[in-house]
Amino acid sequence: MISLSDVSKTYNEGRPNAVTALHGVTLDIARTGVTVFMGPSGSGKTTLLSLVGCMARPTTGRITLDGEPVSGLPERFLTELRRVKFGFVFQRFNLIRGLSVLDNVMLPAAPSGEDPKAVQARAMMRLEALGLAEKALMPVEVLSGGETQRAAIARALVNDAPVLIADEPTANLDTALTHRFLDIVAGLRDAGKTVILTSHDPRIISASAVTAVVEMRDGQMVRGRG
Repeated sequence: MISLSDVSKTYNEGRPNAVTALHGVTLDIARTGVTVFMGPSGSGKTTLLSLVGCMARPTTGRITLDGEPVSGLPERFLTELRRVKFGFVFQRFNLIRGLSVLDNVMLPAAPSGEDPKAVQARAMMRLEALGLAEKALMPVEVLSGGETQRAAIARALVNDAPVLIADEPTANLDTALTHRFLDIVAGLRDAGKTVILTSHDPRIISASAVTAVVEMRDGQMVRGRG
């Protein structure tokens, strides 16, 4: 379980342009579930996602992962935690130009020392599931927006991490590909994984795979279900 206790986040703290993006959020995120953070732009949902994924530290409050505090860990420990525990789909994708689609998908496994053939087989399986196998050897810069997003999803899944974190993962996907993504999410949930998403997409929020929805507004949790 991921738990947040009275968590706040202020950017540019102590400066005239300080902005508080989150105010005193207390939340438990269950294992083996799919949680969606929803809300308008500026509601704090992406900031909340970055804190849950150990990509940022709270200004105040405490975050624990399976009962162990993580919000105060040194950066070198957070780096390892992110690599082992989380798979990330970023809103801007962060794929590396000049590398093939397959190389991009395999990249998160590089520090593990795992047999490259095993990683490649797993990467191809993920690309196949997302309809990208035929473009595996192409450079990522030739992909369309939707294809780039699917490559980013495959990359996030390649390490088989226990927690998948995705920021607006279906923003560039049509209905058929959104359903394919939701099938993958349901499979991850059924396999005991934790999936945490931000989304404006009603197809995501109302999906049967989703077990909890957290509504954010003005940096606060205003409503939740599940």
